[in-house]
Amino acid sequence: MQRWGNSIGIRIPKAMIESLGAGVGTEVLVELSEDRTKITLKPSKDRRPIRGRHRIEDLIAASSPDAFKGEYGWGDPQGKEVW
Repeated sequence: MQRWGNSIGIRIPKAMIESLGAGVGTEVLVELSEDRTKITLKPSKDRRPIRGRHRIEDLIAASSPDAFKGEYGWGDPQGKEVW
């Protein structure tokens, strides 16, 4: 196990991941057994890409057209910003 930020990560061999039909970016369901002795990983049925796997073109295409209308007011300056 290794520390990753405030979390702990476990490395899983590539061959084992491939045998699950999973890969980098695959979302998984993590389950802990009732007696807390086993952790089970299952590929999620939702195969959406996760962090770092999106293209800006796809995100814009999936957005509501109303999201790009007009301006948004962020309020008055809070520090030494020059407006």
